[in-house]
Amino acid sequence: MSLDIYYDGQCPFCTRYVQLLRLRESAGPVTLHDLRDAPKARARFAALDLDPDNGMVVETGGQLYHGDEAMHILSMLSTRSGVLNRISAGIFRHRLLARGLYPVLRAGRNATLFLMGRAAMRSRDPGEAALFALFARFLGLFAVLHVFIYFFRYAPLTHQITTLPLLLLGLVMMFSPGSRRLFVATVLVLAVDGWLQAPLYSNHTIIKNFLILTLIAAGLWHWLRGNSWDRFFSDIRPVGRVLLLVMYTFGIFHKINTDFLDPTVSCAVALWREMPAPLAWVDIPAMHHLAIYGTFVVEGAIMLMLMVSRWRHFGISAGIGFHTLLALSGYAMYPTFSTLSIVLHTLFLTPGAALRITQSPLYVRLDQRINSLGGVAFIMVMLVLIALAAALQDFTLVGLAWLLLVVWPLAAIILHGRPQEADEERGSFFLSRLPGLNIISVLFFLSCVAPYLGLKTAQAMNMFANLRLEGGVSNHLVLPAPPGPFGYLEDLVVIEEAQGSAYLERLAQKDDRALVYYHLLSVLEETPDAKVTFTRDEERVGPVTGAALLAADGDMLHAGWVRKFFHFRPVQTARPTPCD
Repeated sequence: MSLDIYYDGQCPFCTRYVQLLRLRESAGPVTLHDLRDAPKARARFAALDLDPDNGMVVETGGQLYHGDEAMHILSMLSTRSGVLNRISAGIFRHRLLARGLYPVLRAGRNATLFLMGRAAMRSRDPGEAALFALFARFLGLFAVLHVFIYFFRYAPLTHQITTLPLLLLGLVMMFSPGSRRLFVATVLVLAVDGWLQAPLYSNHTIIKNFLILTLIAAGLWHWLRGNSWDRFFSDIRPVGRVLLLVMYTFGIFHKINTDFLDPTVSCAVALWREMPAPLAWVDIPAMHHLAIYGTFVVEGAIMLMLMVSRWRHFGISAGIGFHTLLALSGYAMYPTFSTLSIVLHTLFLTPGAALRITQSPLYVRLDQRINSLGGVAFIMVMLVLIALAAALQDFTLVGLAWLLLVVWPLAAIILHGRPQEADEERGSFFLSRLPGLNIISVLFFLSCVAPYLGLKTAQAMNMFANLRLEGGVSNHLVLPAPPGPFGYLEDLVVIEEAQGSAYLERLAQKDDRALVYYHLLSVLEETPDAKVTFTRDEERVGPVTGAALLAADGDMLHAGWVRKFFHFRPVQTARPTPCD
């Protein structure tokens, strides 16, 4: 009886194991096969659904053993000479122990090979690879813009430990979007960055955090299971699509309120007036109403087209066009949000369409120029211009420089991304094959619903909607009653004076801002020596120290990790509610 062992010759663990393995004479002649040099054997095993990337294969007595079963049979046939053989025999001769421990060993092996840059033996689908590269390239640009918007806009000239790594990783991934190691590093740094920044409430940050949660949860599952990268990426796409649809849903629903429909305060009008010339020159009542009601029509049409397969490419193109136009408004630094929206729109492309995009003459020329000295110089100049414009708060210039960076890949998507009959994906388009991942879609929906339950201020996911739900009022036309059943939003305070907290001192200078009392306590927990004077329920309180307030009402606060997700922001008290 002969014994054939098929293993990965580029795996240091596998190679060392077979070198040190000592088999009994009864095992018969032993032949070692490096699967990297045995394409026929790989094809044979693939036909039998045996994945050599998930473990070695042992053939003896006309039987094939794979993974933990291969380790088990080898442990039964090995001698007890040598430390490795004794350990292997002691562990893997027990079937249940081998089955339970093997996935952990496999995960460690796969992580090591991944970090070493060793390619898997299984072949990648070229369409999946092309779609991943498109997704990763835009995610890299988003990471750079995410750093810029926090460093220049939200927290001027302050940084944290993730700022520089995220900037560098995002930049390099724009040039090498096919690198899986770069992608994993970027996602992990984005996750740490999100945790350190929480609780924050910008639209793009909230959506980004749910996307990163999806990527990490799916990545951990497929890493432990030893599944392919293509399988991982195909399983996250349905969740990313639902995140975008939920975003559009509440982008519409939040705006169904009296103040968004009021041209004198509507965010739609405010954004239009900050468009670059000559668009902003059309500043007439008819244009104001078109901007308001056109938002409902356009976003609703995009959402509908994305949901219907035969209209989907029109939805992708319209969505990209809409968010490109939005990015040009100087009202805020929208290119960050627009880039993340484009990232999610790419997930609606089929792998076949992505392959045609990346093989199109337009995209091929773009790729060649990006990786040339002139292309690198151009991108760096545009990014420096974006950074300078952001520092100067010139968001129109930010949008125009951003447009020069993205116009060509977006044009390639619009021109060459139309699906064909052979492109249809298997399985549900909006439900991941991993049931647990779909929970993330539900959580994002609940996060957007939270303001109507009284668990978030309306501005925490406001989509620039003029929505007002705090202080026992609601300007929403469908849900006109104050939010509930939770009462956090009813308990508002207006800061009159403050010392010892820069955040509260800034709020004291604004007559049209209030804080949820819970949020005030949370702020004071970090600065207990600060003194504050405020009005609550028409009663003036203070000056009082943070420590005194916490002694009285500190038991209202949840644990710190809970408040990473359960948070509020300053509330607009003016009526009608202006754009914020």
